[in-house]
Amino acid sequence: MKKIIIIGGGIAGLSAAYHIHEEISKNKTLDCTLLESSEKFGGKISTLRFDGFIVERGPDSFISQKPEAINLCKKLGLEGRLISTSPDHPSTYVCLKNKLVTMPDGLSLMIPTKFIPFILSPLFSWMGKIRMGMDLFIPKSKGKGDESLASFVRRRMGKEALEKMAEPMLAGIYASDPELMSIKSTFPVFVQTEQKYGSLILGMIARKREQILHRDKIPKDKQPFSLFMTLKNGLDEMIVALVEKATNIAFRAGTKVTNLSFAEKKWKLTLDDGSFINADAIILATPTKISSRLLEQTSPKVAGLLNEISYVSTATVSIAYKKAGFPHSLDGFGFVVPKTEGKRILACTWTSSKFPGRVPKECVMLRCFVGGATREELAELDEEAIGIMVREELLDIMGIDCEPVFLKVFRYKKANVQYRVGHAALIESVRKELQSFPGLMVTGSAYTGVGIPDCIRDGAHAAKEAIEFLANKTNS
Repeated sequence: MKKIIIIGGGIAGLSAAYHIHEEISKNKTLDCTLLESSEKFGGKISTLRFDGFIVERGPDSFISQKPEAINLCKKLGLEGRLISTSPDHPSTYVCLKNKLVTMPDGLSLMIPTKFIPFILSPLFSWMGKIRMGMDLFIPKSKGKGDESLASFVRRRMGKEALEKMAEPMLAGIYASDPELMSIKSTFPVFVQTEQKYGSLILGMIARKREQILHRDKIPKDKQPFSLFMTLKNGLDEMIVALVEKATNIAFRAGTKVTNLSFAEKKWKLTLDDGSFINADAIILATPTKISSRLLEQTSPKVAGLLNEISYVSTATVSIAYKKAGFPHSLDGFGFVVPKTEGKRILACTWTSSKFPGRVPKECVMLRCFVGGATREELAELDEEAIGIMVREELLDIMGIDCEPVFLKVFRYKKANVQYRVGHAALIESVRKELQSFPGLMVTGSAYTGVGIPDCIRDGAHAAKEAIEFLANKTNS
């Protein structure tokens, strides 16, 4: 019987495990164990529930345009648990000079697709609007190489579009410095749109038209979900279901791997209790700094390449208030903060407006984001200091001076991967070097996408590679 070991119990590792579970149901010649060093599975997906509140420590949703997360939920019997964002509060705001300005209707990612709302928006100056409109006439790039997000946006739409839209809206997803983040690895749709249509505006208008035509052909009871989705009782419903339903997998929490070695076509794992496990195939679903450490003796070259991938620190602050006497309307999903505003928070989600059932009816809840590549030191302050800082910012921006029902700080030190310019080429080099080590696969947010659907897809792909490798090994 061939043995697969998965190291790491985040969503990518769990996705790999579930895919292998399905294979074992058809092919009983495989054995699979997942090892997780902490006492819980799920990685950054973690939900806290108390007193009628549902608080996400990590991500609060996933994007529906990438189908992998929804499809997995369906497999797990969770389709009926999926919930969309509230249709009653669709607006998003930008903080400008301590005022919240509505993002104009018709923005697709950061590209205006409706003329009148864009022209009437106070968010941009007239010169900024004219410069963004020049996208219609600027020729497409002839270069084939990578480019930073900042360079791309400035080239196509100007400085104001970068500062007021792209930087707070897009870079915030990756907690990255737009001057360093790879456009090719983070938003390839922009590159593809520029090459196909010669204009981001024309391309996004065409894409929207196609989406409307496609949607009109779908029966109303089968209309697509909202852009962002979550689960009724929190995202860790998915984690619990994965562990429960993957009955062909042996899950071991609190089990740390300290070393990997390869000899005579077998992998040998050393555990922190001094014991050993042998395996025919390994799936490394750990952050690259851990994967690098595990591989430094077996392959210094791969370890070195993985060490080139950097991570930054972030923190989230969930804060709840009594609805009675709360001083600010929460008619929307929240706001983003351009770096040029000089604030200490990146964004604020109005959790109680974004998704139903997150709070008791007499309360509201907000979630603020701190740190990232350009303000990392703020996420590394102690929890009390972060809490005080966030309350000061909310007072300045929203006039909130009332005492919170609770305030909870969740810090993630060096946990947010950075896709810098040249990332795709770096990952290609990693995969090329891994060819010298048969039966070793890597997966996770560091490779082909940071979102939950990306990690689910990448984990399943790693599992497929491992299964195919073992099948070929058996037949040879």
